[in-house]
Order: sequence, then structure tokens, then C-alpha cells
Amino acid sequence: MSSLWSSFVGYFFSSDHGTPSVNHLASSPSTQNGEAEGLILELLEIYGKLKARKCLKPCDEVDGLFGKLVDMCILNRSSKVTAQILQDLRFLEIRTDLRHLCDKAECCLETHSADNIIGNGNSTPEEVYQRLTSFPYFQNYVDLTRLELSTINGVRNSPNPISKIAFLGSGPLPLTSLCLCGAFGDPLNLPNTSSSPISVLNIDLNPIAISQSQNLCQALGPRGNGMSFTCTSAGSPDVDLKEFDIVYLAALVGSSQTEKEKVLVDVVKRMKEGALLVVRSADRLRRLMYPAFDPSSEMVRRWLDILAVVHPYNHVVNSVVIGRARGCGGEEGSV
Repeated sequence: MSSLWSSFVGYFFSSDHGTPSVNHLASSPSTQNGEAEGLILELLEIYGKLKARKCLKPCDEVDGLFGKLVDMCILNRSSKVTAQILQDLRFLEIRTDLRHLCDKAECCLETHSADNIIGNGNSTPEEVYQRLTSFPYFQNYVDLTRLELSTINGVRNSPNPISKIAFLGSGPLPLTSLCLCGAFGDPLNLPNTSSSPISVLNIDLNPIAISQSQNLCQALGPRGNGMSFTCTSAGSPDVDLKEFDIVYLAALVGSSQTEKEKVLVDVVKRMKEGALLVVRSADRLRRLMYPAFDPSSEMVRRWLDILAVVHPYNHVVNSVVIGRARGCGGEEGSV
């Protein structure tokens, strides 16, 4: 999923430190830069308050803390300040635990929101649709999907329109998939993207997420058309991906570069050669929430011809990496 504390989430941990004491962390500053130091202290405060909570279900305090975290991450900073924050030992010590807290909060938010949007079963499809579009980060998903489709249109050299997409890690609130299917109108008036109906297969390992997303699409009536679901892991050989024009890897698929590469290989092996893989990543301070996915690694280049990498500078959190499946891990080539 794509998931909308998409703005707040990061499964992606690259080290296994224990949970440190916030007081200890705050007593060991590593930079004299005033802006960076102020942001680090704010980050530590947010972490401490989240860590102290027994429950991360949506409420005024949780929403406010994650709102501050997102605001901190999307504001454009100098490369020097960004590097100082990301390399600061105090951040490195809490990174794993902070992202784990974000993961839990994201799961709570999507599960809670999906139930509220679906309602008690007596709502009309239009009422369900209105509740869905009032989701706090709805526009973020719409704009991210438009960015991805625009980029796909610029690099996809095929005379045939996109007709089938698989989304790995779709979650309980599959907003990207609904955007791709045109549930909120034609996402882009561009050739080879939305000129004909698109169907999306939503894949998630969590059976509760699959059940909720199915119920949501049923409650949406015709706006849920084109959506299908299966409960399995992203790397499962049970799903044949050769029939899909595009495969998405959600930001929460894989918890490190190594894990993402393993999933990527398992996925590309099952894709048709020439199909596109879309991987969501992060850049600059957005890496407080997500790690960057390196498309230049030897393993990635073996299986994909990288076509585009886009880093947004507006309210959209995720970066976009798009590659063409080479199939069978062919020799590295150039595009």
C-alpha cells in the first residue's frame, strides 16, 4: 500500500540498536550548526513522546506528532543541514525504533480510517466516496500517482495502453490502486496511461488488510470496479506477474536495501521482459521516514534497466524509481 501514513512510515531499518534513552541522546550533540541542532532536538522530542504512548491509534496527540514529523521532512533544507541530521549519531541510534513506531502508527491509521470510511453497511457508494476523499492525506496519494503516471508516460515506449497493474503491499486503504483504476476520475489525460480502463491486482500479506480493502471497494460501488485482491507475500511464486504491464512495490515492501533487492529479484523473475517496475523511495530529509532505495547497485542493475528517478520537492513524500524488467538477470546494459 500503499499506505498513507505513507507520509510517516518507514519499515526500513538498516541497524538493530536497542531503544536508547532520550535524555542520554539529547546530552550528546554532534554538530554546532544551529538549524540542524534545533531539528535534531525536535526530532528527539517527537520520538520521546511517541515512545511514551501505549497506543498509536489516531488521536489529537498522535496526529499532531506525525504532522510535525512530516512537516520537518518535506521542507527543503540545505544539503549541509540535511547531511548533518542524517549522519547525527543521535538520529542513527533511534532510527530503527522511530521507524518501527511510524510503522505501527501507519497501520493503526489505515485500519481505523478504512473502517470509518466503509461505515456500518448502510451508506450509499457516494457517501463512502465522500468519506474517502476527506481522508487527510488523500491529495498526497492523488498527486503521487499523477507524478508516477507522468513519469511512466515519459519513459514507456509502447504503442499499447496500460491495462493491467499489480500493486505489491497495497494495505487496507489502497488509494493508489483506486487512483490508477480511475475511481477519482481520469488521473491524467495522457496517451498510454489512462486512455482505457486499467485493472489492478492488489497483493498484501495481511489478511485483515485484504479484507478491509475488498469491503471498501464493494462499498464504493462502480468506483471500485477494476480492483481485485490476493493475500500473499510480495515475493510469492504463487502470483504470475507476466500478464501485468506495470508492477508497483509499495514503500513498506522490504526493510532495507538488501531486503528490497531480494524482493525485487523475486518479482522481476516473474515479470515479462520489458514490463515496468515502480519502486517508491525517499530523498533528503524524507529519509527520516524512509530509507533511500539505491537503483545503481549491482544487483538492481542486473535485473532492471533504470529509466527514471524522480524526487519531489513539494508535499509529496515518496520518490519514484522506474525500471524496465530485463528478465533472467541479463548482463548489465545501458538505456
